[in-house]
Amino acid sequence: MTGCFYGQKCGLFLPVFPDLNSIGGGITSRSIIQVYDQYDFISIWEEMKREIGEEEIFLIIDNARTHLPFMRWLKSKGVTLKQIPPYSPDLNLIEHIWSLTKAILHNYYPELYLMRGPKDDVRKAIEERVTFCLELLDPKVFDDLAGSIVDRTKAIIEADEWYTRY
Repeated sequence: MTGCFYGQKCGLFLPVFPDLNSIGGGITSRSIIQVYDQYDFISIWEEMKREIGEEEIFLIIDNARTHLPFMRWLKSKGVTLKQIPPYSPDLNLIEHIWSLTKAILHNYYPELYLMRGPKDDVRKAIEERVTFCLELLDPKVFDDLAGSIVDRTKAIIEADEWYTRY
């Protein structure tokens, strides 16, 4: 999964599946870009900007190696990025969401990892189950994270994308 949220709103959560054409068969920038293109992320990004009422908003992204070509792709589309400093997982707010979602997913669907069948059917089933679990999250989770984002973002900007106290 990949995703973003803004303010107190659940912005976008997308299923990203391994790139079977890659050497390791894992998630690659190609698979990330493909899903962002498929779901027309740039239009969604522009809509978020209009809704927020700010001309310049940032997409905060971690430094995962698979993100490097993806970050170039985002920049080419006019998205302003701020990178999370190395070794600062607490700044990656989406990871808090994934952790909670995975716990719910495990409680509701403990056998999900055993699912077999046609690739498209399995993907659709996983996407539906993850979406269901995301919808179960208490909005207070987003409120709390959104409440901390100003201080966290300010720390990233002041540290010029390097280490912060978070």
